[in-house]
Amino acid sequence: MQLEKLRQTLEQQTFEPLFATLSGAHLYGFESPDSDVDLRGAFVLPLDQLLGLREPVQTINKSFDEHGLEIDLVCHDILKYCKLLNKSSGEILEQLYSNLVVWDSDYLEELRELFRPHVGKEFYYHYRGFLQNQLRLIERPESTVKETLYGYRVALTGIHLLRSGQMNAHLPSLLEDYPESGVGDLVTQKRATCEHAPLDPGARERHLTRLRQLEQELQQAYQGSSLPCSGGAFQALHDFVVRVRLQSGR
Repeated sequence: MQLEKLRQTLEQQTFEPLFATLSGAHLYGFESPDSDVDLRGAFVLPLDQLLGLREPVQTINKSFDEHGLEIDLVCHDILKYCKLLNKSSGEILEQLYSNLVVWDSDYLEELRELFRPHVGKEFYYHYRGFLQNQLRLIERPESTVKETLYGYRVALTGIHLLRSGQMNAHLPSLLEDYPESGVGDLVTQKRATCEHAPLDPGARERHLTRLRQLEQELQQAYQGSSLPCSGGAFQALHDFVVRVRLQSGR
């Protein structure tokens, strides 16, 4: 991935990024040649947009082509970013701990360390809901390799998080610890073909059966998890947001 070109893209935006990472298929380890680039991050709203009667725009969301890449950019003001994190958003958690860092800062590492003790077992609900949605998609005759890989990815990420407290959204490395028959072949197929390659109908029922088993394993991981209950990070995140605003002078 051309991280330097993506940094140049962020430099050209109308907002100043606080930090930014990659999510999506590139983070998950099964990007296709035609996959877009999911660029995610946070910024700090200027003070004059926080005062007065007008509601500030807290999220920048746009898609565009640049450097030969199809880029999907979503960045939140740091207050919204931390609120989502405190509400056990699995998407934000994955973005926060993504190892594909496009725009680094001390604030990124500070927030990672701050939140680590507060990763709670309620993230289970994100992964359960995501997996159930993927199961509905895979049940369709026109289901795709991508939809199936997302099913395995969210199941194994959730199980690993609940058992270890560690975030790992990269499916190939998850398969090293949690081997799944035929999934490595799907990863190879996805990376060599188009974004919406169809799933072999003969394999659909086998994958559905295994993913339903993983849904049960995810629930068992939740029930046996030693992670704390979420919610204890509120004051720490509040203090972090205040400090970032004051230090930025905005």
